[in-house]
Amino acid sequence: MAAPKPVQLSSEDIQKLKQAFMLHDYNKSSSISSRDIGSVIRSVGLKPAEGEVDEIRAEVDAAGGKCDLQMLVKLISRIVTQPDNYSGRDLSLVFGQFDTSKSNLIPLDQFRHLMTSVGEKFLDEEVDELLKCTGCLQNGMVNYDKFIKVVMGKA
Repeated sequence: MAAPKPVQLSSEDIQKLKQAFMLHDYNKSSSISSRDIGSVIRSVGLKPAEGEVDEIRAEVDAAGGKCDLQMLVKLISRIVTQPDNYSGRDLSLVFGQFDTSKSNLIPLDQFRHLMTSVGEKFLDEEVDELLKCTGCLQNGMVNYDKFIKVVMGKA
């Protein structure tokens, strides 16, 4: 598998980033706090992994806890990568490895293990919320086919 590619910011992306940055520059000091970095990055449509946001925050904190727009653009361009575009079929193949009866159902503990330890890791509370919102939990089994359709917007 190839290494993820760094995100390439277009001039339009930088303009959107500047607008979001200015909204988070509460005291008009031309800088934002490290705690606002994740929401600024995501508000322009980028999808950084939580570890990437943490890495940017750590660098900003090491530089005094504040970041100007130029520094943020440089950090995003160096650290944030393009997310993999997984298809529903890809996800189904992963979950299907644990579906011994080929019924589109896997035990909750297996589902939770996958969601909290593989790829972009979720917290247990986030897994519970996803299951609640998608309605995919049935008698201790997760209907992963339904889950995939709901989270990918195809249900």
